[in-house]
Amino acid sequence: MEKLKANESQTQNRKKSSKGGGKKRRWFKRILLILSLVFLFLLLAGAVTVLAVIKNAPPLNADALRNQVSSVIYDQNGNKATNVDTGQNRMYTSINSIPLVVQDAFISTEDVRFYQHFGIDPIRILGATVAQFTNGYKSEGGSTITQQVVRNALLTQNKTFTRKIQEAYLAVQLEKKYTKKQILEMYLNNIYLGEGPTYGVAAASERFFGRPIQNVTLEQAAMLAGMTQNPGYYDPILHPVQAKARRDLVLDLMAKYNAITPAQAAKAKSVPMKEMTKDHHDIPVSNRQYSSFVDYVRKALVNDQKIVTDKQFDSGGLKIYTTLDPAIQQQTEDILNNSNNFPNVQKNFQAGVAVIDTQTGAIRALGGGRNYQYLNTNWSYINTGSIGSTAKPIMDYGPAIEYLNWATDHQVDDTKTYYTQAGSQGVSVSDWDGQYMGKMTMRRALALSRNAPAVQTMQTLLNMPNGVSNVRSFANNLGFNFKSIYQSYAIGPFFSSPLQMSGAYAAFGNSGVYNQPYAVTKVVFPDGEVINLDHTRHVAMHDYTAYMVTDMLKSVMTSGTGTTANIPGVPLAGKTGTQNIDDKYAQQYQISPYNQSHGALDAWFVGYTSRLTAAVWTGYDVNQNKPSDPNYGTYLGPNEQRYAQIIFRDIMSGFMPGTPDFTRPSSVVNIGGELAIKNSSEALNYLTRQQQNQPPQNTNNNSSSSSSSSSSSSSSVSSSSSSSSNSSSSQGGSDGSSPSGSQGGAPITPVPGNPNQGNPPKTNQNQNNGPSQNGQ
Repeated sequence: MEKLKANESQTQNRKKSSKGGGKKRRWFKRILLILSLVFLFLLLAGAVTVLAVIKNAPPLNADALRNQVSSVIYDQNGNKATNVDTGQNRMYTSINSIPLVVQDAFISTEDVRFYQHFGIDPIRILGATVAQFTNGYKSEGGSTITQQVVRNALLTQNKTFTRKIQEAYLAVQLEKKYTKKQILEMYLNNIYLGEGPTYGVAAASERFFGRPIQNVTLEQAAMLAGMTQNPGYYDPILHPVQAKARRDLVLDLMAKYNAITPAQAAKAKSVPMKEMTKDHHDIPVSNRQYSSFVDYVRKALVNDQKIVTDKQFDSGGLKIYTTLDPAIQQQTEDILNNSNNFPNVQKNFQAGVAVIDTQTGAIRALGGGRNYQYLNTNWSYINTGSIGSTAKPIMDYGPAIEYLNWATDHQVDDTKTYYTQAGSQGVSVSDWDGQYMGKMTMRRALALSRNAPAVQTMQTLLNMPNGVSNVRSFANNLGFNFKSIYQSYAIGPFFSSPLQMSGAYAAFGNSGVYNQPYAVTKVVFPDGEVINLDHTRHVAMHDYTAYMVTDMLKSVMTSGTGTTANIPGVPLAGKTGTQNIDDKYAQQYQISPYNQSHGALDAWFVGYTSRLTAAVWTGYDVNQNKPSDPNYGTYLGPNEQRYAQIIFRDIMSGFMPGTPDFTRPSSVVNIGGELAIKNSSEALNYLTRQQQNQPPQNTNNNSSSSSSSSSSSSSSVSSSSSSSSNSSSSQGGSDGSSPSGSQGGAPITPVPGNPNQGNPPKTNQNQNNGPSQNGQ
């Protein structure tokens, strides 16, 4: 009986277990069904997406595949301005005329299964994927030669899903339409192989080896194949060390894939780079229309933002929409290229110009130099030299209004002043005339470009709470990148470019809003992809600071150091600046004491209206200097220092008339013909004086007390110590800017060196030598 009950119990348990297992299996099947449906849905959606991407792929255009389509530059109004690729160095050569050793070198390096795959190489794609995770063989890449032909001719370089799908699809279609030899011919004739620009193996062989492609040696063929990865970095003339390493890697690959024997590879490796390139010759650089501007557009898109490659820029069929004003650009080039505008200058006299829209920062014109040639040194955007007294609104008087609430008639003192400097107890500041003019208003000190008041103002700023941070932030908000602040920065010993200076000054004319200068608004690719570009903008200062600085800079034009640049009837603000000649430079180029005291290394003028801002640098390009040749100069004489102002006036006089005046904001009040911040202590003090009929006095606790004076002169710097014979001397130029040849003052913050990181200085000066005494 007990056994019977036990059997019944076991049977019931099995039934329950069976029911539970059935439920689990049913749930599992349901989940599996749902997942399958989701997978099928995703697969279908993916297929639809891929088909849509393929449908929008560009057609296989024979002209684009064999002869790349020129990119086009459009101006600010959307009108065609110029083609980019004028003057390309290209020699189209039949595949039958390209030696097998050259073909083998490229196939071994770029696509070893070229003759086996159907346009895409699954094995290569798998190898590239594995290499991404294992840091494997670096020569392995995912794109076949066929894919590279399609990408370079028809697509963008962006690594997007759309581009990858279209590239694979078009590569397969290309293989169906053309033979392998035809595809290889397209590739070898259109690859970018260096500046000039140089395209294709035939042109590259002539350039780097001085021989036809039919006569290249094994090591030369390997060098050409190796350059494709990075033509600039592996240039055998400019960078022989890394070029040799790359060449030898290609030779190893050729031996690995049995294109040559190991013995042939070893022999080719033994050929020195100089021997291999001994017959090379330079390719003449083309003179393109608006070449200075086009050069900057290339820099912006290829180097700075990395939106396109060199090859795409030259011949990728791009439509590049820019901010160019053809009329201003042409006028800039005409003024710079006309030798009659610069009588008595030497052959290597140079100038750089940048013209931008004051309200937006849009670059309207760039002057890269006199008789500028494309891809040469572009003086409009490289750091050319010390900016001198053009620094004073940025480093001294702008911050004084912003942080100390000074009025334009705030009293400063043109008297003997010292600034701290590493290695000495102090440098005394004076002006070119060796005189001090005593007490004067801030407006007059800026108009006459006196150095001592500027240094005193900087010192007052630095001594206030957060003073260093304030001065640095004010300048950096105007496009600079200072890590340290030195007292000598009050008079501008640091480097800048015309483009950077135009951006900084435009903020004063734009109610304190800074726009980073920009040249490109959008790029349209052949496949229809559009990349819209914008630029950074921010409020750099209060509107009252911008307006009051502008009003003082108007005095520079009418009664100060900038009268030569003035355009009658135009509400124009501006500032001059020069850099004096230091002792080391004078000794190096055997400049007499008289010429040293009256000459300058750089001369600047930056001016603006409510619509346009322009900055001009002038100086001698000592990279071209020939000491034994009297036709090559090393410094600017007194008359040559005026050319920066003359260039500005001659370029802008046709475009500035009719410009409206600057609008005074409600935050600024007029105090007896001068300006003050509404409700500031100096404005209220003026009202009190008016009521009591008392003389003016300073009310800011951090400012020095002085009264006004009305002399007119320009400035220079001499050095001495207030208490020791270890004092140094620094003499300024005719406009009263910064001294040259010293360390630039003791650092207020611990980061030393070039305040504009990443910008190459001009080779005739060592920025780390310290402050440059500038003039007007």
